[in-house]
Amino acid sequence: MRKKVIIIIFFIISIILLSGITYSALSTSVDAITNQNIAKFIFNAQKTDLIELPLYDLKPGDVKDYSFSVSNNLEENESNISSDVTIIYNIIVNTYHFMPLKIELYKENSSEVLIMTCDESYSRNEKNELVCKSEKQQMNYDTNIIDNYILRLTFDEEYNSYEYSSLIDYIDLKIESYQKVGE
Repeated sequence: MRKKVIIIIFFIISIILLSGITYSALSTSVDAITNQNIAKFIFNAQKTDLIELPLYDLKPGDVKDYSFSVSNNLEENESNISSDVTIIYNIIVNTYHFMPLKIELYKENSSEVLIMTCDESYSRNEKNELVCKSEKQQMNYDTNIIDNYILRLTFDEEYNSYEYSSLIDYIDLKIESYQKVGE
């Protein structure tokens, strides 16, 4: 009986080895660190993904403009890196909106065009921040593009009372960009 089991095992192994069936496994990994988020803010002569604006210096009656740009190319180590793909991007405004501010985002071409008014019609996130997202903007890959923007904050004079004096707020601007897929 033992001889029969050994012969059967030998026979099965021989069939597997001689049948021409091969088994293989391929595993590869690539460690490539690339910057997928090539659309960047240009603010205070620096390129960044985030602009933080503290609002402690605003007083009732103030209108404050913050100018910034969005670009599809980077200058790093004296080399200019441009996007090889068409980019779609949104500008996201995060704020607690405790201060009764009018928050408007304008795109500057030959004139100012209102892109977004950030108000309570937008939803809040889990941190209770008001999150306002602009409409999608597009940058084609074939030219270096710089889109200029103005964030206008208006603190109306009518809020000049004691109850608004101790409010502290902030505005964070973030950029969300990705490759355009399809037509």
